[in-house]
Amino acid sequence: MKISRIFIIGAGTMGTKIAHRCIVSGLETMLYDKYPEVIDKAVAQIQQWLSERIKQGHITVEQAEAARARLHSNPTLSEGVGSADLVIETVPENLDLKRQVLAEIDDLLDPAAFVCSNSSSLPGSKMAGSLSRPERFFNINFSMPEEPADKLVELMRSAKTADEALVAGETFVRMLGMVPIVTYREIMGFSFNRVWRAIKREVLHLVDQGYSDHQDIDRAWMMEFGTPFGPFGLMDIVGLDVIRDIEEQYYLDSGEPRDKPPRILDDMISRGELGVKSGRGFYAYPNPDYKAQAWLLKEDAYREDIKDKLSNIARSTSNVE
Repeated sequence: MKISRIFIIGAGTMGTKIAHRCIVSGLETMLYDKYPEVIDKAVAQIQQWLSERIKQGHITVEQAEAARARLHSNPTLSEGVGSADLVIETVPENLDLKRQVLAEIDDLLDPAAFVCSNSSSLPGSKMAGSLSRPERFFNINFSMPEEPADKLVELMRSAKTADEALVAGETFVRMLGMVPIVTYREIMGFSFNRVWRAIKREVLHLVDQGYSDHQDIDRAWMMEFGTPFGPFGLMDIVGLDVIRDIEEQYYLDSGEPRDKPPRILDDMISRGELGVKSGRGFYAYPNPDYKAQAWLLKEDAYREDIKDKLSNIARSTSNVE
């Protein structure tokens, strides 16, 4: 199955990461965004990641230059979509926006091309109706594709997705050197991402309601599972505005108060605390506390005064009640 030219719509956080992974994997990649300043930022970020890969010994200078030459930034929709084997929509987690984008490109697609939506929660069946060939459409969910060590990509079919399209998706993921985790029957949020969502919802509830604090939850997680960060560190990496938007989709789907994004996310976002991309979220960046062994073990400067902590929790709990 020939997949050699990729067209990515949306040069935000995830679109930039996917483009980077594509070009280092040998794929001609067109990255589109309607805002020129967003494209400029994306290209600069990709160049930085390539430089980091050189320093880390993952690629040579020559390989980085070849990868950069495979990136074509901001072609027009008409010239780019029509020449692509695979079009990836990576606009924000908003159903109406995604439908609008898919409808806009429908007439431009090569009949043999495949289309996918990079989404963390939205099922493809809610979007496929915007395309005249819904059988060539599938869902995809990347986590951190800019990281060389990251291998996880989720794929999911909708009711109308043809077997050929799902096979194309798996082929593409393997071309990136990544591992396809397949959800064969459509469900809100894929399969593994639903597991992560259950964890995310619970830890946010515990902190929002004053039962615990994010640092202790992350410490427990890191010590128990040996990970380099905990759930709150991961949410910072994803982006707290993205996390809030995803939680909002679950709430819109279920209508259950328990699914409503917690107040803590709205408060942090209103202060501009979006995580890694803004320099502050649950932790401060580029050097978050959780990278320090002393922080993990509550030693030295990280040794807490439990009396102060109890007073702070008491105040936050009274506000909740």
